[in-house]
Amino acid sequence: MLLEAVKEAYTEEELKLMQAAAYVEGTFYSNICRLQETAEFAKAMGYKKLGMSFCIGLNAEARYIAKYFKQQGFEFYSVCCKNCSFPKKELGLKQVKPELEHEAMCNPKFQAKFLAEKGVELYISCGLCVGHDAIFNMNAEGPVTNLVVKDRLLAHNPLGAIYSRYWKRKLGIMDDGEV
Repeated sequence: MLLEAVKEAYTEEELKLMQAAAYVEGTFYSNICRLQETAEFAKAMGYKKLGMSFCIGLNAEARYIAKYFKQQGFEFYSVCCKNCSFPKKELGLKQVKPELEHEAMCNPKFQAKFLAEKGVELYISCGLCVGHDAIFNMNAEGPVTNLVVKDRLLAHNPLGAIYSRYWKRKLGIMDDGEV
């Protein structure tokens, strides 16, 4: 009964995604990096077109990521977070540097729209801001995977805060008796 309830909870497409994810995990477990896992997952799904939404702060990294996916035989599209942006001041948004006359806002909804217009089959999130990633995911017309999660302080490794005594102390999450 429980197995049937679980199976019925997933669409046919979701079950196909689960199968491809299990294939990648079972075949390559701890032997390839996430970049490679993403390519292998896309191959297992039969995807030909991949699209990446990236933060402008990761434009150099985005270039290497694009190079890798193209090398793997994918048609690859990418779009920067500032694409089709407006000045933050015009929308009443807080600026990082208030003294600037023009500070461009990110535009995750239009990133998703641009990639949809290219017909991408798998959307890749690369270092979008917290919240902007949620908007991108909500507006993508297909599955989204996160390749990079932005954390400017910890070299884009949010779990660094959990692995570091300094950060655990600063966050107030050290275990009792931990030094």
